[in-house]
Order: sequence, then structure tokens, then C-alpha cells
Amino acid sequence: MDIIQNILNERNRRFGIEKFNFQTWEEFERIKKNKSVFLFGIGIGADFFIENYTGSIVGLIDNDKKKHGLPIDLFIDEIALDKCQEKKVLDVSILNQYKNDDIVILITNLKSCEQIAEQLESIGISNYFSLLAMEGLKKVFSDTAQDYDSDNIIKECTKRIEQNKIVFYTMGGYSGHGKYIAEQLSKLRDDLDIVWIIDDLKILKDPALHIPKGIRYVYLRNRKQYIYQMETAKIWIYDDMIPLYIHKRPGQIYVQVKHWPSITLKTFGFDLTTFRNEEGEIAVCKHNSAMIDYILTGSKFDTDTCRSGFGFQGEVVQVGSPRSDIIFYEITHKQKICRYYDLDNEKKILLYAPTFRCKQGVYYKPDVYETNIDYELLLKKLSGRFFGDWRILLRLHPVVSEASKNIKQPDYVIDASNYHDSQELVAAADIMITDYSSIMFEPAFVRKPVFLFAPDRKEYINGERKLLIDYDTLPFPIAESNEELAHNIENFDQEEYVNKVDKFMEKYGVHEDGHASERAAKFISDLLDDKRS
Repeated sequence: MDIIQNILNERNRRFGIEKFNFQTWEEFERIKKNKSVFLFGIGIGADFFIENYTGSIVGLIDNDKKKHGLPIDLFIDEIALDKCQEKKVLDVSILNQYKNDDIVILITNLKSCEQIAEQLESIGISNYFSLLAMEGLKKVFSDTAQDYDSDNIIKECTKRIEQNKIVFYTMGGYSGHGKYIAEQLSKLRDDLDIVWIIDDLKILKDPALHIPKGIRYVYLRNRKQYIYQMETAKIWIYDDMIPLYIHKRPGQIYVQVKHWPSITLKTFGFDLTTFRNEEGEIAVCKHNSAMIDYILTGSKFDTDTCRSGFGFQGEVVQVGSPRSDIIFYEITHKQKICRYYDLDNEKKILLYAPTFRCKQGVYYKPDVYETNIDYELLLKKLSGRFFGDWRILLRLHPVVSEASKNIKQPDYVIDASNYHDSQELVAAADIMITDYSSIMFEPAFVRKPVFLFAPDRKEYINGERKLLIDYDTLPFPIAESNEELAHNIENFDQEEYVNKVDKFMEKYGVHEDGHASERAAKFISDLLDDKRS
């Protein structure tokens, strides 16, 4: 059943804004003559209107500040560019330039039309209509995967597979293994159509973000565009699970690159979801396992755990950790991060990167864990043992990064939670502190000091997340209190540390050299050219 009909059924076809109960498209067409027309609410409703109704509009307004100023075709069908005078998403303040009698607003937001009507009334605008109220029994796409009939959508996408198109998705936005593979592919050949799927708009306004020419991005919530790109690409490169409503067609290739380096500490996929007994997630794992053609890994240990976690018995290609390549180029990224945060290049940087926890009693809801780390004591011990003037970058896990705004920190602690690429932070940092995140291994690839601070160690390991490696066998000093952490920093022995890391990496077969992305790109290029069966 169509989403408009569902919404109408839920409200028993009655609206709190009385005039919505009587509005018709005929009245809208009559009223809008010789007036400036705006759509309010960029998304499914706007997409539907643009595709199905004739006539031009001035612009598209949305209350989501993250969308303001971004191209409209990032969110709805590109045919809107021909029908819309303003090519970027507008703020409601644009209406201050008009008199009420000179404009008509079509509210295309399907879920908040009444709230938007009240908003318009509050600024003196009464000429507004609701697409939801007027449309009734029309077929449109839902804003969420479970609200639309994915089988019908798939049937509609019947265009041929484009042999030079590759679709990338990484959890952190434009980052991860995918970023570095894509950039190497762009250097390797110039005949590719590389599509990047993004699900967080704020990264597009990050001044540090540089998406190379030749890589175009598509917004994940623009469902029609997302499904179209997935349907027509020869290769999918994903570091997360592909949703249930996406199905691979004959001739397409799915390469899973996962979102950790050449070794991971925590269980994932089947090994995690069965531990938590999450039936919905198990279904997603099965869906992906059936579609994956190749997995790119970084070590024998990585290969073995991926086979188990993804339930995969196909071909695994050990290339290394593409996202970790930049860690071998410390100076360049130290300068970049110092410029971004307005720091002197001589400053020493500690990267503190705790992972998230899952809220107890709630189905997989990530939550921020306050470790109550003693920054003042930490800074004192760093300066005493490693000398220099230190700054601390706090990096929360991407799934809880927004919560960093609510955490009060001293002036010398810089919130780096929303920086688009965590590996650039790792490359710039002199020392790292984390708890259970597999990011801990990356500084160790170049033998930088890593300290573990895990006050909730017993609760986490026994109740929340099963580990793949015995925590006590990690080559990093472990602390469960601020006093222990201070002691570990104060008594750090670099030679002993390097010896432990060397043995650990050898045990797990990790041999990073800064060229993994080149090997991965060559493999993908060969797939495009059908050089691998």
C-alpha cells in the first residue's frame, strides 16, 4: 500500500488544518496563476510533484539547515533543474522577500504538513496547499525502506548495467577504505564513473573535504536515485551491510571491504548478531552473504574472521588496509590537521578515540560512554614523559559523533568527532588513547604509542561485545583507572613497546607497507576489465 494512503488512513483522512480537508488540485492550479510557486519540504513529495505535474516553480524550501545551499538534484530527480529557477535548497527566510498575495506554497513534506502550515501562518503566509491532502491514492516512494514496496521499485529499474560504473559506500561518509581505493582508481584510469553514496549532508560543507574531480555523490535518502545507481553499476564497493531492499542483478559484482583495518578486536556480522540474538540483523547478514562476490582483507586473521563474520566461503583477496596507507605519511597530514584546527605545527597531538556503547535494554541503540578521563592529569604526564606542548583531539565514534557537542571539555581538548576522515587524525597524532576500537592497531602499524583506557572493561567484554582477541594479549598498556593510565604513560618504554608490537603483528600476519590501496585498485580495475573469472 502506498505511503500517502497509509498516512491518510492513520489520521482517518482528517487534518487539524481544516482547509486541508477541502483542497483540490484544481483549486491549486487556479490560485497559483500569475504567482510565484515554492515547494516546502524537499524529498519524496517534492520528487513526486516534479515528476508528475507541469509548470515551473521558483524554488524548494526546507527546514533542515544541513540541506541549505546544497544542489536540489542531490535530493530529488535532476529534472527539477529544468523546472526550478533556484538550483539550491532555500531557507524559509526567502519568503520575507514576497507579499502573501504574490506567492503560493505547496507543502510537499508528507509527515509535517500541519506543522509547516502553522509555521507559514506565523510569518503571515496563508496561500498554502498540502500535497498529501490533495493527492490521495497516488503511488510514491517512502522515505524509509520499510514503507515502500521494494519489489516494485526494483522492477521499475530495468536499465542496462553500465560497465564502467562503480558505486561506493562507507560508514563515515567520504572516508575509509573506499576513499583511498577510489582515489587510486582515478589515478589508474580515466574512463570510470565513480558514484559515492553519502548519508550525512554535513560532510559536504566541511572545508577539509576534498572529493576529487570524477567522483560524484548521491544522497542515500534520495531513494529513487540511490536504487537506480545500485541497479546500474557493475561493481558495488561497501564497507557496511547492503539493505534488504537492494538486490544484485546478474553481471553485477559486490566487493565487501569492511570498516576496520587489517585486524579487528570485536565480533561483527553473524558472530555479533547471534551473540545479541538480533533476528533482523541476522536477516541482513544472510542477505549480504548471499550476494558478496569478494572480500578484501589485510591479513590471515582478517580473512578467517571475515569468513566467519560474513558467513562467506567465496574468494578473499588480501591486499592490506587501504585506509591505513596515509599513516605512513605523517608530516603531510600533521600539517593539514594543524591548519584545520589552527594549531602550531610544533604542537604535539594526542588522539583520544573511545568507541560507543549500546544503551542497555534498547535494541542496538548506540550511546556515548563517559569515561571521565582526567585530561589535566593526562596532559601533565604526557608533557613529563614525551615533552612538548600537547593538544588533545577527542574523536567519538561516527555513530554518536553529534553527542560531542554536549560534552564540556577544557580549552586544550578539541572536538574532532565530526572531522570527515579519522585516518587523517591518526596520521597526524603522535600518540593515541582508545578502549575497544580497532583503530588502536593503525598507529601501531608505524609503531606510534597506543594506550588503552577501559574503566568498564569487565562489563563491556562480558555483557556487550564479544572480542576476537584476548584483551590481555594486546601489545598496548592497559588501564582501568586514571591513576593506572598516568602510571602507564609515565613508565612507557619505547623499545619494549616496539618489540611487543612486532611480535603481535607477526603473530596475526599483519604487514602494512602503505601501498594497500594500490593493490586494491588494481584488483578492482581487473574486475572491470573481466580479467578475473
